[in-house]
Amino acid sequence: MEHIAIKPGSTYTSIYVHGHGLVLREPSLISFDGRDRKNLRAVGYDAAALRENAPDVTTVSPISDGIITEPEIFSVMLKAFIDKICPDEAIIRPRYDAIVGIPLGLTMDEREMYEDAVIEAGVNSVTLVPNIVLSAIGADLPVGTGKGMVAVNIGGGRTEMAVISCGGIINGCGVSIGGSTMDRAIAEFVASSCNMRISLDEARKVREEIGTLYENDIATMTINGQDVTSRIPEVASVRAFDIRDVIMPYYIRICELVRTLIGSCPASLAREISGSEIAITGGASNIPGIDKLFMQQLSVNARAFDRPEYLQMTGAGRLLSDDELMKQLLSGGSV
Repeated sequence: MEHIAIKPGSTYTSIYVHGHGLVLREPSLISFDGRDRKNLRAVGYDAAALRENAPDVTTVSPISDGIITEPEIFSVMLKAFIDKICPDEAIIRPRYDAIVGIPLGLTMDEREMYEDAVIEAGVNSVTLVPNIVLSAIGADLPVGTGKGMVAVNIGGGRTEMAVISCGGIINGCGVSIGGSTMDRAIAEFVASSCNMRISLDEARKVREEIGTLYENDIATMTINGQDVTSRIPEVASVRAFDIRDVIMPYYIRICELVRTLIGSCPASLAREISGSEIAITGGASNIPGIDKLFMQQLSVNARAFDRPEYLQMTGAGRLLSDDELMKQLLSGGSV
């Protein structure tokens, strides 16, 4: 039996194999020949390349705002990913026991849908674990102790946050704000200010390369697109401080939600949290100044991380190796 962890994300789907580490992280995309979605053409990076260059191909993502929206298509995509990690020398496909990261707030029917979709892809048994718990474990928060702590994960399509104590989620929430939300806002800004249409991939590059939450950042970046009116290819320059104005409201909104979350806790727990440190994870948290913004907005210490997009899978890997913590999560109600 192979023990693995699977993280279905709006932007990337990841697979971690116990004893081997993170073995796959590819775009959550699948391509089919034509429009009938029957003849599989490619998944992951190969599908992303086809999306730009093959007009006869239909490329879709079965995950939207961090939630699986097309389970049958997701199963086909995940099966293709699992086939990629199956050892070449394997005569018989291994049996897989999987931890699967899920969003907060799923109904029982939605949880069953996640289980069925993963099993349909070839996994033999499934344990569902909230993504935010995996983030907290990956951020080295002592989730198994009685101390109250807050983890925030700002992903590609969704932001989640939770107060965690004794291996369980005391309170938590999610909102459809993520990197893709900001990318759409950047694309709209460029269209209005430069009269130029850019792809969401180009907008993401802008956010990742010159996105900042610091004032007076003078960095600039050259971008490629097409004139809105003539559709002729164009080149323009965008400035970091303009991009800051576009994306800052989303981060402020996230801070407001964290403040509400902490305020909803009993007074003793809220005081304990105020004396601890908020862990900020997720790919869209990888932006200069985010820890300073959280501290300014919330008057609570905040910690950002290098390569925060990998912390959920780091947490999943640790959970695969820690039977005692898994038992505590099962008994604490986080799973």
